[in-house]
Amino acid sequence: MKRLIIIALISLTALLANAQIPQPDPDTTAKHFLIVASIKNLQEISAGGLALQKAQIPDVKSFGQMMVKDHGEAEQKLLQLAKSKGIVLPPAATGGIQPDLMLKNAGANFDKLYVHAMVSGHQNTIQTFQNYTTAGKDPDVKAFAQQMLPALKHHLEEINVIDEKLN
Repeated sequence: MKRLIIIALISLTALLANAQIPQPDPDTTAKHFLIVASIKNLQEISAGGLALQKAQIPDVKSFGQMMVKDHGEAEQKLLQLAKSKGIVLPPAATGGIQPDLMLKNAGANFDKLYVHAMVSGHQNTIQTFQNYTTAGKDPDVKAFAQQMLPALKHHLEEINVIDEKLN
């Protein structure tokens, strides 16, 4: 019995010692952030294109144009950054993003639905980028997130002004 307890203690000690050895920490957060940011860019571009076609209010149409331009440029920078890091983004994060069906079929309510989607979308995107700037591990990806934040905040300010006009 005593021998069994000693063997159990030795085994437990070996397990605990192995558990305390630091394991490699692959930085998957940079890839995850780039995938999420790319999808967000493509959604903004897609919805912005829809705003150019369907918006009735000139400010909404103008905002849609800004989304296509600014998020298109941001996407190009993102893709260059991913390539320089050797990060391969999945096809779902690099193309084929369709506009939200509610927006696509909104009819006369398009402007209001688009503005609402842009307000909540940009609040969410800003939070995502701010989180990476504080918790992200890759300094180059952090710098990208920090570089994009002023434009995202500007977009939110602009769409909030439009939202106030609509309400």
